Amino acid sequence: MRRKVSLLLTAALLCAAGVAAAPVPAGAQDPGSAGPTEWREVFSPDGTVTRVEIPEQAEDAPGPADLRAAAAAEVVPIQDTGPPGSRFDLVMVGDGYTTSEMGLLRQQAQAKWQEISATAPWDKHRQNTNVWLVNVVSAQSGVDNDPTRGIDRDTAMDMGFFCAGIERLLCLSESKAQAYAAEAPGADAIVALGNTAKYGGAGYPSLATVAGGNAQAGRIAIHELGHSVGGLADEYYTPGTTYPGGEPREPNVTASPSGSKWASYLGQSTPDGGVIGAYQGGSQYEYGIYRPSQDSLMRNINKPFNLVGLAVMDRAIGSEISGAAPGSG
Repeated sequence: MRRKVSLLLTAALLCAAGVAAAPVPAGAQDPGSAGPTEWREVFSPDGTVTRVEIPEQAEDAPGPADLRAAAAAEVVPIQDTGPPGSRFDLVMVGDGYTTSEMGLLRQQAQAKWQEISATAPWDKHRQNTNVWLVNVVSAQSGVDNDPTRGIDRDTAMDMGFFCAGIERLLCLSESKAQAYAAEAPGADAIVALGNTAKYGGAGYPSLATVAGGNAQAGRIAIHELGHSVGGLADEYYTPGTTYPGGEPREPNVTASPSGSKWASYLGQSTPDGGVIGAYQGGSQYEYGIYRPSQDSLMRNINKPFNLVGLAVMDRAIGSEISGAAPGSG
């Protein structure tokens, strides 16, 4: 396995180990004590995001046939700007696209990249980013439970709506998606597109899922890349909850009401509106934790990053790029 993919998947496994162990905010959805649980983010068309705890989703590990199919999958460049070792490498995979729909998959992948790359700070690094599309072929077109529950389709990565009974939660087999993504020359982030026009998506430790045929769903990927690339915390919260821990490790939330964590930005105008300060609520908790701005992309996906998130993402993307002029293109 290529080095960048190996590092990404190792980080994903470490992240996944901490997902179910995270403290449950008081008042948040509680699936009870029936078994292991995991977190998923649920996205609404109005841009708001909620985080729910659901029963751990069983998935079939890639079998020999799956691995053979992944190894045989064609990898095509949406954008090739240079050697993977000195570029940021974004991999897109698709589910529910048949052999005759590879052109549709490419069209939708290009549209999602255009949306991502038009958003700061991705626009700054566009010409130093490789975008690889893995042509994942499914036996049937579409995804499960679309447009209604009870519809099953034979697809390569088992993608479907109504995950854990939540209509717009678009789940898949993460391990199968990883197997396909590993065929790309490099992978610093993974986005999985589903062959559906219905709004929806999900955030996983190693990837984001989005509806390939929905014009609004690209914002889900941009939010999730904030997590997987920048290590940013969510800036929304569950009402009535109180943060129980010490100073969080994420750069865009703090336990200090002074906002000293981002002191150099305090009082400055921010792209998402208003000024940088210390606003109560973030990382799923309403009290005892603070975020830099009122309503950034990590709180509402229809907003841009605030100054703090923008700087973090700029550094994170840039750290994967070497041998290129910073911000060229």
